Amino acid sequence: MRYQDNSEGYKRISARLDLDLCIYASAFSGLFGCQNISGCLLYLVGTGLAEGDLSLNAAEACKRSRLFVEHHTSFISDSYLKEIEKLAGRHAERLERNDLEEKSATLTKLAAKEDVAVLIGGDPLIATTHKILFIEAKRAGAKVRVIHSSSVFSAAIGESGLDFYRFGQVCTIPAWSEHYKPVSFYETIEKNLSMGLHSLVLLDYISALHSSIPVKDALSVLEEAEKHYKKGIVKDSMNLIILHNLSQEDERRVMCTFSEAKTMEFGTGGRTVIIVPAKLQDIESETIKSMY
Repeated sequence: MRYQDNSEGYKRISARLDLDLCIYASAFSGLFGCQNISGCLLYLVGTGLAEGDLSLNAAEACKRSRLFVEHHTSFISDSYLKEIEKLAGRHAERLERNDLEEKSATLTKLAAKEDVAVLIGGDPLIATTHKILFIEAKRAGAKVRVIHSSSVFSAAIGESGLDFYRFGQVCTIPAWSEHYKPVSFYETIEKNLSMGLHSLVLLDYISALHSSIPVKDALSVLEEAEKHYKKGIVKDSMNLIILHNLSQEDERRVMCTFSEAKTMEFGTGGRTVIIVPAKLQDIESETIKSMY
């Protein structure tokens, strides 16, 4: 039979040994740049839509990690990045598209030796680029933790005043070039409307400009798509909700007709989304009246 001492002295010694073990384990892991006793981590850190959106958990992860920032799928302003760097007490290294999609193994190897945090505008894992990084890291046996934040998806649906449950498939109006002019997004809008569902339409993000394509360009592409399909969806009386730079000081929310939208200026820079609403329910109509 195993002897068990339940005396107060024994309990104090046992507690002290447990504490010493934790201290030594923490110090030992710190020698190798990793501050998690259970092993190093790769953090995918969402920075939200506006300055100040960084969560407390995200801030703590940044403080103990080698810091990177990616600007390919979204943009984090210089002032916000400096704020995060000051908070973390370290510089953030810039990641280009090929670093994320083609050199993900490099980040994974780093995460085997030290905690690594990648700053991502909005919410992580929305973009395919971040899913690839997540998959490759897991395949390599790395420990990954995702720290979520606010996203244009949830913000746009909430700010629109429309019912979350009445949104159909999301689509994107791409940036056209001389030899690239897809219009298949029109089919998604048509299908959603036929089922009485709203369409959240993203505008292609141009990383070099830190901006979505201009609203006027998107409207022009919509008109060209109508010429191709000839279903009568895109017309001057078509209702649109346009949401520009949500959560920013210069944010705009507009509900208008297609013809009215063509006369409006939304400036450059930031994120813009367009919502094509289906027939509104009474509660949606009342909410929109109070918001616009």
